[in-house]
Amino acid sequence: MKPHLMVLLGAAAVLLAACQPEAPEGSVVLTQTPLGAPPPLAATVLDLRYPPGSRVVLLIPPYRAGTVRELSRGLVAAGDPCVSWDGRWVYFAGKSAEQADWQIYRVNAGGGRPERMTQMPGGAMDPAIAAHGELVFSSPVPPAEQQWTTPNPAALYGQMPGQAPRRLTFGPDSAVDATVLRDGRILFVSAKPRDDRHAAPHLCLFTINNDGTEVTAYAGQDDGVNYLRRPRELADGRVAFLAARSEQTGFTDSAECVRSAAPFATRGPLFAFRSDGCRSVEPWSGNDLLACGETRGMVGRMMSGNVAVYRGAADAAAIGPPLFDDPQWNSVEATRVAARAEPAGHTTAVMPGASRGTVLCLNVNDTSEPAAGRNPAPATEIRVFALADSGQPRDLGKVPVAADGSVLVYLPVGVALGFDTLDAQGNLLRHQPACLWLQPGENRACVGCHEPRNHSPRNLRPLATQRDPAHLDFTDSTTAPRVAAP
Repeated sequence: MKPHLMVLLGAAAVLLAACQPEAPEGSVVLTQTPLGAPPPLAATVLDLRYPPGSRVVLLIPPYRAGTVRELSRGLVAAGDPCVSWDGRWVYFAGKSAEQADWQIYRVNAGGGRPERMTQMPGGAMDPAIAAHGELVFSSPVPPAEQQWTTPNPAALYGQMPGQAPRRLTFGPDSAVDATVLRDGRILFVSAKPRDDRHAAPHLCLFTINNDGTEVTAYAGQDDGVNYLRRPRELADGRVAFLAARSEQTGFTDSAECVRSAAPFATRGPLFAFRSDGCRSVEPWSGNDLLACGETRGMVGRMMSGNVAVYRGAADAAAIGPPLFDDPQWNSVEATRVAARAEPAGHTTAVMPGASRGTVLCLNVNDTSEPAAGRNPAPATEIRVFALADSGQPRDLGKVPVAADGSVLVYLPVGVALGFDTLDAQGNLLRHQPACLWLQPGENRACVGCHEPRNHSPRNLRPLATQRDPAHLDFTDSTTAPRVAAP
């Protein structure tokens, strides 16, 4: 390229960048929903959450109704904004008049024309930004009141700039509300594994690496609250989220949290005061938080009100006055516009095109289940099954267990897998509903079957690694499952 042409192109880029307005320091991105707007018929979960007229706006200091810039202009509804790590872009879920499906859009943080980033069949929602500008989202958008019973559950996808999306999760229940932790893992909400697909789901938190590997239970699996949403990592090492006894409780969510150092044992209230009616929580600066909550009961509001934005410390004795309150709107989601440290990446071992992954269990007899009420005999075989597209389990075959309890097996990728341990007489010892999946070429290891948490294995070489792995594969419906040579 000629030098003078390079200079002209560089100047054009500078001019184009200068045309984009910047978000002033201290700006906040809000989702606002109109008061009393009825949802459309045959609605999705997003239509219920963001009825027609809902918008994403930029709120500029001094935080008055007259300092609002609409960022989702031209869309019939929008919500669930997130800000890129450099603070330059706002991503959100939006719906246009021309398209029936919700998709992910991007707009300059200071304002401009929204640009559609996804074109997913069935729509896309819950945007989050991982390392290297990768967009993470859920798709498809489930029907209203069927988020956990739909035959086509939402899965997480990752989409690098300029590339096609790739599927990250393959669980039998929807994977939604993703957020990216500072260490690069993706934290999301899904249901605790269960066999009865008609049973009420018990929602909890899981993590995966940003390549979809190593799905792991994070928090909430043993707690009594069935519904949670919008997890967010805070500056002090806690993860905040909204919890309720039922998805049908409306605006009665309360803000809770766990500590990332011990998420299974530290669940409790986020605030020192009651937070019923909380709609969102996001980190602000330092240890301060930005929260959206109802104004019912405030002076001059009596028992009616809207949803306003509050800022304060988690250990404050009271919520205090709103940072921003427009009685004409519900301000249901608020997040700060500011640059932050980019999350860590993850060197992937995924091999695109590979049809199998590897599972190594160090000791299938290592379990946290109490001895009473179960057969304490050692396992001699593991039976592996996968969930077919119909949701029915499909037996893949059995794998022998080594004398030390270890198992090494090649398994198919991109499908939910479950496991049964069997004794020498073929009796069932323990059952793990389908919840695990493998990415192409993934090498997955576990300590045991329902092993105690925070448990370390003995430093011994598993006997299963001293022989060729078993290989369980799919077969068609007219033949029996087979154990194939590697």
